Amino acid sequence: MRNLIATLMLGSVLLTGCMSTPKTPEHLVIQQPTAGSLQAPTMQAVNLQVRDQRTQNHILRVEHTDDKAEFATSTVPLATLISAAMADFWPHDESAAVQFTVFLEEALILVFPDGGNYRAEHEMATRVVVRSGDQWVSRRYVTRVAGGPYKRLDYGHLNDTFNKVVQTNVRDMFKDAILQEWLAEHAR
Repeated sequence: MRNLIATLMLGSVLLTGCMSTPKTPEHLVIQQPTAGSLQAPTMQAVNLQVRDQRTQNHILRVEHTDDKAEFATSTVPLATLISAAMADFWPHDESAAVQFTVFLEEALILVFPDGGNYRAEHEMATRVVVRSGDQWVSRRYVTRVAGGPYKRLDYGHLNDTFNKVVQTNVRDMFKDAILQEWLAEHAR
């Protein structure tokens, strides 16, 4: 009888410990980036495209050990959100002569153990290639944010930080003076 009571008590302690460990969500909610107070350019329309060139679909990777990790994707594909943001900012038309392509190269929150805690690295990298005839310009935007140490993972905080990373990356593209000048000259 004592063994049964000890086993039940140990089981309840273990279950309580498991319940306090946050479950990795299946999906994160990424917000569509906006131009905010940035002035949309006045120019001829461009043919906008967004291509996701990442080697994985997930945006969150939580590494617990060398051989155990959990993953989460976004509720709406990130390329779809970037495409909508681009269409809201740049004048666009599928038949336009100027080809404006955004390549999504990286978009990841990497969470990894660090001495009994966790650390997080948020990264988003995009590359823009704009072509008009035989002339073109290429620009790359990389946004990185590191966080931690965290005793306990707060997925809401990780999600909010990644939303800021996405917003910053896209706004950097919108504000890029070299890109704006090239478009002003070639998309008129």
